[in-house]
Amino acid sequence: MLNIGSLHRFLGRFEGDFGIIEGGEYHHLKRVLRMKLGDKLRVFDGKREYLAEIVSFERDVAKVKILQELPKLLPPIELTVAVSPPKGTRFDDLIEKLVEIGVSRIIPTICERTVKRPKEKKDRWERIIISAVKQCGRSDIPEITEPKPLEEVLSISGDFDKKLAGLIGSEKYIYDADYGRKTIILIGPEGDFTDEEKENIIKSGFEGFSLGGIILRVETAALVSSSFILQKAWKYEGSNNRQG
Repeated sequence: MLNIGSLHRFLGRFEGDFGIIEGGEYHHLKRVLRMKLGDKLRVFDGKREYLAEIVSFERDVAKVKILQELPKLLPPIELTVAVSPPKGTRFDDLIEKLVEIGVSRIIPTICERTVKRPKEKKDRWERIIISAVKQCGRSDIPEITEPKPLEEVLSISGDFDKKLAGLIGSEKYIYDADYGRKTIILIGPEGDFTDEEKENIIKSGFEGFSLGGIILRVETAALVSSSFILQKAWKYEGSNNRQG
């Protein structure tokens, strides 16, 4: 019996009863994995996923025949994480882990005390996201935006039905926080938000939460808080219940 879960996954596009795999995905399929005609694989486009079979190689393009639609694996809620990018390569690692645990959107957020102000890295971040999606098995492709100033993040926060912010000194702990169908978590820089920023965050309708008395790094705070909310959502909403 074919073990579908063990098959390689590729990002592609669909044309009728066939799928097209090209670009870097084709290179990985043909040059790295050395897959051949007749080999089975899984192809997804961020909305659908199919079991397929390689039927031809044409000018750096692999054509596959769709055999069977596969169940979609989607996070139970749409969780956005707006986080001030940490120094070094830690933000790249954070992007990968946020995708793996089920975050739907990442907003690099520039605050007054943000140390790293990334430029021209969105393409690389998107490649990290695709790699993480292929590894963890989810069917959707999370979004990462261009870096946005905190003021802009606050201005668009009205699109969410639950708004949470990590604020040192908050009396409420993350495990007491609830979630909404569209939730945003805001995590500040290593030097914390300024007093003025905190005031604007609260005025914008965010509920502050604490992660305890130990001071956590930005990436740790983002992962811990996101994991708590998503695990609670998995428990009460179940899997595969959100429409893509």
